[in-house]
Formats: sequence, structure tokens, C-alpha cells
Amino acid sequence: MSSTTEPAPVLGRPAADLPDLDLPATDADPALEGLVRVAAAVTGMTRASVITMDTAVMHVLAVHGFRGASWPRKGSMVETLMLRGPGVQTADDVTEDSRFALSPWVDGRRGGIRAFACAPVDVDGRTVAALCVFDHEPHTFTDADRERLAEVGTAVASLLRAHQQARQLADLAAASQLARAETARAHDELSRSTAFTRALLEVLPVGVIGGDADGRVTLFNAAARDWHGLDADPTVAVEDIPGAFGLTDVDGAPLAYQDVPFSRVYTEGRVDDAEMGIALPGRPLRRVSGSGVQVHDDEGRMTGIVVALTDVTEQRALEAALREAALHDPLTGLPNRNLLLDRLDQSLAAAERAQRRMAVLYCDLDGFKPVNDSAGHAAGDEVLVEASRRLAAAIRPGDTVARIGGDEFVVLCPEVGSEQAAQVIADRITAAFEQPLRRTNGAEHAVGISIGVALCGPGDTADTALATSDAAMYRVKATRKR
Repeated sequence: MSSTTEPAPVLGRPAADLPDLDLPATDADPALEGLVRVAAAVTGMTRASVITMDTAVMHVLAVHGFRGASWPRKGSMVETLMLRGPGVQTADDVTEDSRFALSPWVDGRRGGIRAFACAPVDVDGRTVAALCVFDHEPHTFTDADRERLAEVGTAVASLLRAHQQARQLADLAAASQLARAETARAHDELSRSTAFTRALLEVLPVGVIGGDADGRVTLFNAAARDWHGLDADPTVAVEDIPGAFGLTDVDGAPLAYQDVPFSRVYTEGRVDDAEMGIALPGRPLRRVSGSGVQVHDDEGRMTGIVVALTDVTEQRALEAALREAALHDPLTGLPNRNLLLDRLDQSLAAAERAQRRMAVLYCDLDGFKPVNDSAGHAAGDEVLVEASRRLAAAIRPGDTVARIGGDEFVVLCPEVGSEQAAQVIADRITAAFEQPLRRTNGAEHAVGISIGVALCGPGDTADTALATSDAAMYRVKATRKR
């Protein structure tokens, strides 16, 4: 991830002065890959990586969400940001920084990075790597994001340190009996590192689940225990896992074992962003997104799996609310013009396949303007809401009533094939407005309705159907004014 800015000095000592740390190869071990996933999850990013910083060319140690690549360190985006000072560095939107304008990781040649954050990974006082998270959308990083990224960076450093020491001890053991003492020290360090990692997993707001080679659930961290309402239980038979742990699909329906993200990792090797529900008695359905990988030993044998779960309940609810708002009138709750046009297109296509006609009723309130002028817009809104209720009550099941603007409504009747049948519906709607519309304060307003009826079929479009019914409505109004 390079920049066109002036060359930046190398972090720490030059690469030639650093001892060989024996960092993991490009194919990351599962523990390091798991921490990279955790880093992405706790910061809300879709991509993450660990890259070397003690070599002239940065090498990828672990990635999540994209295909990594080696890249010159000098003048790179990560080095430029880390030169700001110690600790986690963030950029809410790198496109606003002119230093990165021509970076291929920003302008689309390699990627379209917008939000970016990095944490130094220090081993024995030297910055040997960087933990980076990023996304193609801007993101406002909070202090909590930075603290969590720093915590995961510390865990990465512990893992790299333990890896380095394990390699060194293996060499010493072959050369001298003194390796026994060194092995014991390394074992203690590894134990401390493992204890730290376990403690970190307990405080992360991400559910972490582990399974053994036989498909049994052996590990829940604190978040997973809270979400499932119980701890991991390896005595549960694999086929009983969905029922025992309250797992459902995203709508709350029972989930088959083979569809659970946990079980899919065993059969598929890797799962990314698979969503499911967790249903507990007395609690609302929790919707989670799971990503997991298999864990293998040095001989390539699978020893288990790890799955990270992110709670996406509020995110999905917000997305659903936004979709609802985009397709419905905010005052009356009726479908708006966009949803009406979509349903009209579908109904016209069905009518063409069946070689039959359908009806479109264009409705305009009579006497509504005086309500707004004399009683105010609040009164007008109440009248519109009551009018929408009467329209909805007068139509048949399967019909659609939409508000397309002001005091104009459209009724879509897919199963009406004759003018007489369409007129019956129009008369029923007209009759619904014979009584004055009553407001909450008891005031009444005499508001009628004019309805233009158009029969549409093969050859019609949504635009022509609306235009024809609109013209018919104006003819009805003109007739009443004579």
C-alpha cells in the first residue's frame, strides 16, 4: 500500500541490524489468522492483515477479507501513518489525505481503501510487524476501537514472540543439554501468552467458539456463553447441537445441523459471514454472523475448528427499517410510488402471461385543500391518515392501495378483468367517503373522492397505466364541475 509522498524513514533499526525473528510464513497459523479475524470484528472492518515491518519489502503473515500481497515498506501507507507517533494510528477516510491520492490501494488499482487503522506489533522493543484493519467505506474510529485494536495487537505480539522462542529452543535442544532449562522458560512464556490470549478472548465483544476433531463443542468465550445462555458442552451429540444451543435460521425457524456455521467449517474447511439466529426463551431472537476455519497440526491433521460470531441484530433491523422507509409513505404507512411501480410491473407481467386485463384506480380527494387552508397541515395529515384507512378497508385481499403524493392515491386490482367489476370496487370506495372524516379532536371534514378507472393488459406499461387512470380521474372531476 504505497504513497507518492516524500520517503519516510524506516521504523526501528534497519532490517539488516535485526536478528532473524523466524516469523510465521505467508500461510498463517490458525491462531494468528483467528486474531486477524478478531481485529476486524472488534473494529467493524471487513478486512484485516498482519504484515512485516522489519524488512524492506513488507510480507503478509495473515489476512482476512482480501488477497494480500508483498509491498515495499518505504513510503507505504502503514509506515506513513505509524510515523505519526506510538500506538494505534487511524484514518477515517484516507481519500481525504493528499499523500495517498495516487496509492493503488486507494485509487482502485489494487483496492479501494477508505477507512484504515494500524497497530504496531512490538517484540522485545522492536516494531517487527503491523496489525492493520481497513474497509472500502469511511469509518469514524472511536477510542474504544483503538483500545480493542491495541489489545489484539498485543496478543499478536505475544503469539509472534512465542513462535520465535519455540524455534530458538528447538535449535538449542539439538545442540546442548542447556536447552532443557531454556525449554522450561519458553514453556512458562508460552503458558503466560496462552493465559493472556484466553483472558483477551473473555473480554472481546465477539463470540468465539471452539470445536475438537470429532465435531464436539469444547469452547465458548464469555460473549458466546451469554448469547447461548450456557457454556460449551462436549457431551452434546453433534446432531443435537442446534437444539441444545438454540440455533435457528435468521427468521427463527429450526436449523438443521449441516446448515450451522460451526458444522459447515468441518465439511467446507472455511466459512465466511454465514448468518443464523440464536433463540432463547424469554429473549428476542439474536442474529449473528459467523466465520470459521479449521485448525491443523504440523502434519496437516485437523485438530479442531474455531468460529467467531458477530452480533448483527441491530444492523439487520436498521437495514430492514431503511428498506421499509424507502418503500412506504411515512405518514400513512401505505406503499409509496416506488413500491407501487414495482407491484404494477409485476401485475402487468402476470396479466400479459395470462392474456387478461387488470384494473388501476386513480383516486384524488375532493375538498382536501380547504382542510389544509382552514384547519392547518396537522389537520390535513389526520384527514389523510383516516382516508388511507378507509381506502384500505374498502379494497379486496390481494389489492394494493398506495399514496403517491399529496392527496392522490392509487388502487391496484390484479384480478379484475372487466369494467363492471372495477366499477364495483370504485363504488365501494366512493361509498366509504360518504360520511365526513373525523379527527381526533372530534372535528369533522366533508371530503369526497374522485376515481378514474383504467383497465390495462398486454402492451401496457406502469407509466401508461398510471397515465390512463389519471386522465380518467380528471374526466370524472370535470364532469362533476359542470
